[in-house]
Amino acid sequence: YYSGGGGGANFGGGTQNGLGGAGGGGNAGAANGDNVGIAGTVNTGGGGGGAAQVSPSISLYGGAGGSGIVILRYTVPNQVTVVTFNSTTTYTMPTNVSLVDYLVVAGGGGGSGGGGGAGGFRTGTGLAVTGGSSYTITVGAGGSGGTINNPSGSSNGTNGGNSTFSTITSNGGGYGAGGNYVSSTQSYTGGNGGSGGGGWGWSGASTGGSGN
Repeated sequence: YYSGGGGGANFGGGTQNGLGGAGGGGNAGAANGDNVGIAGTVNTGGGGGGAAQVSPSISLYGGAGGSGIVILRYTVPNQVTVVTFNSTTTYTMPTNVSLVDYLVVAGGGGGSGGGGGAGGFRTGTGLAVTGGSSYTITVGAGGSGGTINNPSGSSNGTNGGNSTFSTITSNGGGYGAGGNYVSSTQSYTGGNGGSGGGGWGWSGASTGGSGN
């Protein structure tokens, strides 16, 4: 599985916190305490988990997003070849290959109070390529985790990086929202991305980001 969203956290001492989605999403920090979010799994595009909090006076970090991945599959006479790219590189297409199947997963968004959004996910078959040509494979990094209730300056997480192959681009996951506790109705909006990041608030409604 790929591209699991980061789990959303509970605030104020609740007994349940969100689990990361299947596909490498990081779990929220453990409930009934002040606990940092868990990072998304490397090379899955999973979003980072949100930080769980009981006391609004303690600064906590959300989990980082997981990096993306690019997988290509093509057929040469009598043989199917699968090539996996876990980091950015350049790849020379074999001379007798003209069509490839692909999976392009972007980096997951970093969590803060809200969970980070999953990295964008694109897959397809029969993409035309030129044998013997070099292609840049870009594997998006996971977004950094942000902080909540930090006297020196709280922050959202950051969006995950885009992943690309040829004409195919998957957008990084949106950041999880974070901020300082102001009142029980204060809320912060998650970032837009391949999948939107989670919003954050103490007890008021909050808005997640949009996917694209």
